[in-house]
Amino acid sequence: MPAWIHSDPNADDGHWRGHADDARPRPRWAPVNLDTLCAGSCMNSYRRKVRSYEHATTTYQTDYATWQADTAAWHAPLAWPAEPEQPEQPRLPYPILGDPVYCSDCVYAYKSKLSKLDGAACVYLRDADGFRGQSDQAKVSGKGNEPASLSPTIDDLDELDGWLRDWKASYLGAETMARQGSLADSITLGTSWLVARVERILAHADMAQAFGDEVNRWYGRLVRYDPSDITVERLKGARCPECKGLTLERKTGDDKVTCGRRTCERVLKWSEYQELAEEVLKARKAS
Repeated sequence: MPAWIHSDPNADDGHWRGHADDARPRPRWAPVNLDTLCAGSCMNSYRRKVRSYEHATTTYQTDYATWQADTAAWHAPLAWPAEPEQPEQPRLPYPILGDPVYCSDCVYAYKSKLSKLDGAACVYLRDADGFRGQSDQAKVSGKGNEPASLSPTIDDLDELDGWLRDWKASYLGAETMARQGSLADSITLGTSWLVARVERILAHADMAQAFGDEVNRWYGRLVRYDPSDITVERLKGARCPECKGLTLERKTGDDKVTCGRRTCERVLKWSEYQELAEEVLKARKAS
């Protein structure tokens, strides 16, 4: 690390500052090797600030050397060269170290996302419209002589299943095994198997970061189908045309409205509900 990075509380150079809300002195610039930080998103801001400051310092040193040369060669009536401004050292949060790669909070977050892939995949398969949802069977990954699936949904889930089986094989140091059972069953088995071993994978220096990044990528692709992340909105603009109750509800982003009363469960298109709500509003204004 550069010599100017230190955390000496007795140094009278502005590198150490305390906070009014913290009885302990707190370093403004901490001598932490970035490679020892948690590799998760919790330390992204820390890494970004350090790298940005180091880049700004390098630029400043170059500009300062140029300024010194310009002042040495200065002569009237030229304007005196403007001295470059030294970058201000950033205020860094307390560093969170990897244990050994990720901190415990990030390990929990990855485990949570991984465990939700199975449920999200099931919702994705269920909500596939038209011919995309007719079957959960697809070509087996790795057999290039088989025709491609006509279902984008099945192709996506086939890719997920292959990813799960590939990581199981990487962990075991073996060849990727063939799918067992249907696509949905294979995803459930693969997800459960990896969830049970996720702490060990995320502690493995050669696997941890690639695995964590790929879990994030898959969860980002399927998060819209995560059943634990779906918000249900109770609709008060119109009554159910079947049971006449104020029991209509809609999942965020869904194109259908359902009656929440178990003895009714009437289903409407979102456009049909909007027409009903508009009629109610007109009737209220007329009265």
